Amino acid sequence: SASTKEFVNSLIKVSPSLGMILKNPKVMEIPDNRPATYVQMVDKAIALGPQIVMVVIPNNKGEHYAAVKKKCCLEKPVPSQCMTATVLGKPKGLMSVATKVALQMNCKLGGEPWAVKIPLKNTMIIGYDTYHDTVNKAKSAGALVASVNASFTKFISSADLHENANQELNNTMKPAVMKALRKYKEVNGTFPERIIMYRDGVGDGQIPYVKETEVASIESCFKAAGMENVKFTFIIVSKRIMTRFFTAGADNPHSGTIVDDVVTLPERYDFYLISQSVRQGTVNPTSYNVIRDSSGLKPDHIQALTYKLTHLYYNWPGTVRVPMVCQYAHKLAFLIGDSLHRTPAEGLDDLLFYL
Repeated sequence: SASTKEFVNSLIKVSPSLGMILKNPKVMEIPDNRPATYVQMVDKAIALGPQIVMVVIPNNKGEHYAAVKKKCCLEKPVPSQCMTATVLGKPKGLMSVATKVALQMNCKLGGEPWAVKIPLKNTMIIGYDTYHDTVNKAKSAGALVASVNASFTKFISSADLHENANQELNNTMKPAVMKALRKYKEVNGTFPERIIMYRDGVGDGQIPYVKETEVASIESCFKAAGMENVKFTFIIVSKRIMTRFFTAGADNPHSGTIVDDVVTLPERYDFYLISQSVRQGTVNPTSYNVIRDSSGLKPDHIQALTYKLTHLYYNWPGTVRVPMVCQYAHKLAFLIGDSLHRTPAEGLDDLLFYL
């Protein structure tokens, strides 16, 4: 408990620099290590109506984490932050941990830590990813995250479990797209004029299916919402590729490098983007395959936009390998497939509660 106090003090110290004021929290001690006891205490804490609940769990084995998240994402929707005791026990680097955690808590409460200048107007960016359920192997979790404001810093999320591609499309993807459109209209007063969807979690063999089935049914959602002439771009994102690039000096190319000629396929509108920078080893490019595009944007614009979007993942201060909406969707699908095994409750869907 001493290390927790120390950590809370560090949190209170760093939070003004992130634009938030933390007051001393109400502390509740948990008498033993059983996950059930944790759940009871979290229940009591939620009854006090807090903005966010922070729980110190003994280790990262997962059962305490899953118990807390089930309570806070399924039964009583409230943002929650888990910390492992092992991290708090190390006095070294406590301030940098506190900064990262404060940032994460800020996001979970609806904060927008940073933004990137993107000149596109009336645009919605959608990301979709899947993750296999760890308990019920037949099921997969699919998650969709869409931006709802002009600076692409506020999001709406939906997620569901499905057993086959048909179910995924009709029960997860289409309702999620409709929900995102409604939310966008609620926030901006009008539907988006341009929609760009980054679809992750597709193997090479599934591309024809996605092309023939998914794209068409998503476009049918726009029609159902009464959106005429919406500019739509659908991009398949692949991280699991064997391609690697080097500079003439056999170094890693810089972050932001685009390759869209010679090694790309002539029959596809595709490009590779290197958005990470790594300290050691070889950098992994990400492949983007544009299978539908009525946006009228030049390839350079789509490529620059994609690179800018890799900067907006708030759990990491640099760039990630995919646009932030895909990383958020992955994070949400992972939470469901790994810990919750159910669809999260409504009520948190406009917050990044899954970080």
